[in-house]
Amino acid sequence: MIKQRLLSSAVIISLLAGVLYLDMHEPLMKVGGLWLMPLLLGLALLATAELVDMLIAGGMSIRKCHVMLAVALVHVLTFVPALLDAFGGGYPAECPVGRLGWAPIGAVLGISWLWVVEMKHYDEPGGVVTRLGASSLVILYTGVALSFLTSLRTFPFPREASSAWGMVALLSIVIVTKCGDSGAYFMGKTFGKHKMAPRLSPGKTMEGACGAFLAGMAAAVFVGLWLAPALVQMGQVDIVVATGPIWAWAIYGLLITATGMFGDLAESLIKRDMQQKDSSSWLPGLGGVLDILDSITLSAVPAYLFWVSGLIGPQ
Repeated sequence: MIKQRLLSSAVIISLLAGVLYLDMHEPLMKVGGLWLMPLLLGLALLATAELVDMLIAGGMSIRKCHVMLAVALVHVLTFVPALLDAFGGGYPAECPVGRLGWAPIGAVLGISWLWVVEMKHYDEPGGVVTRLGASSLVILYTGVALSFLTSLRTFPFPREASSAWGMVALLSIVIVTKCGDSGAYFMGKTFGKHKMAPRLSPGKTMEGACGAFLAGMAAAVFVGLWLAPALVQMGQVDIVVATGPIWAWAIYGLLITATGMFGDLAESLIKRDMQQKDSSSWLPGLGGVLDILDSITLSAVPAYLFWVSGLIGPQ
């Protein structure tokens, strides 16, 4: 099991590193984030398909293709500011929608489309409200929540090397959550005795949670003190990089680790309710895409708020 998990992780990290390298060093149209957009859209659609399949396997009726179309709409609209930066001469600063307003617009349009589909196919009472509710949950989960990764990557930070800061912000979520997962796994395996949520996730322990917090906070401090300056200074060695106080990075690590564990338990709740072990089985040792993204998805929003507040990042 551990060998399969390490092998799958190595393959995923290698592919991800290649795309991140291109996005950082060979940005399309000199706009950071464009290389990542197809990847983020693909991951969101795979996670959506897995989540819908779990709900269907659990006995729920959902119109899968239409839900995936709605999720795709959310993400494509989230790409609008970066696409205008690349092809439209820059996103207008006075635009009342703002750079963050496209995702909720996409969500409303997507849910409205599902209403239209239900109206077209309606023939007798029963099932419509449940189907709309479950479909809306999917749109908010794999659509709106995940779209914050794009918003953070393309956020116009107000200092030199804005694109590099966007990359650091995106990487910080992945590094902190996955280091937290690793810390929880190894600490739980070694010292775990007290169950944290036995009905939802029997393998999680309080000792493992402590390991997750320690690893996540250490990872965040590493990003703030070493990784962020190194990435921002690439090709711009003449600039001085100030990333924020250590205590702010430690709190960031604590917050993202906590929301990462919450996201993991949230997916576990869905899997238990649908009586499914993994979201899918095509990644040996890791489960499915949703099993990888569960700790990241609900961490994206607090991470975005933390970064744009200026507590961490360019000072």
